[in-house]
Amino acid sequence: MKKFYWALALLAALVIAAPQAQAGAVIDRILKQKEMVVATSGAYPPLTAKTKEGKFIGLDMDIVKALAQALGVRLKIRQMPFERLVSAAASGEVDLAIGGISVTPRRNAKVYFAGPYFVSGQTLLATAKVGEGIKGLDDVNQPEFTIAVAKETTSEQATRQIMRRAKIITTDTMDQALEMVLSGEVKAMVADYPYCAVAVFRNPEAKLGTLQKPFTFEPLGIALPPDDPQWDNLVTNFLFNMEGGGRLNFLKNRWFKSPAWMRLLPQ
Repeated sequence: MKKFYWALALLAALVIAAPQAQAGAVIDRILKQKEMVVATSGAYPPLTAKTKEGKFIGLDMDIVKALAQALGVRLKIRQMPFERLVSAAASGEVDLAIGGISVTPRRNAKVYFAGPYFVSGQTLLATAKVGEGIKGLDDVNQPEFTIAVAKETTSEQATRQIMRRAKIITTDTMDQALEMVLSGEVKAMVADYPYCAVAVFRNPEAKLGTLQKPFTFEPLGIALPPDDPQWDNLVTNFLFNMEGGGRLNFLKNRWFKSPAWMRLLPQ
């Protein structure tokens, strides 16, 4: 752990000590204003969420807090709808955007992505009783197997592509799909891994479980303005230091392996 903090301190020192004339536009603004502006939705636990007191928490929030601390600047968080995050970073409205943003070609055409810092993907959520009969996706891809998915989502797209033989039922929201699993109306639901992890935490009495590994690959990255290569490089190296020093893995375990943080959320 000491090596990790030493590495971050060295990274911050190199940035701050660099001549201001050589700093890129984003870094120059951050260092002059002593403030790093971050956009997030605050509605995607355990990556980004808002507590009962209005404080932002989550894996993503811990990452940007550590980055601001390494740079010796204040952290200012702007909450906005998920669909605005990439455009806010692309326009320079914020210094970076984070909050479960999958790296896709269309998004990458607008912004630079640092990372990935986390690999997500679609997974199956079911009760332990149903899960006992699932050894692989072939057991799910059967006409008698009912699956709930939120309509017009990547979950629906992936399910229809991979489990074409199963009976697929669409809902307006992921929470509605979850209710169908809990009530026994369907055998399982498909959603992204973070959502499923939180569902397991929130419903301990239901004894829910997921596949050990998501069946799609969705890397998550930090969206950055495309006009400052030095800023892009700094954040990329910062994540590299977090991963190499073990801090990133520690934070992942903190947010995904224990439900302790759930008590901080509004009921």
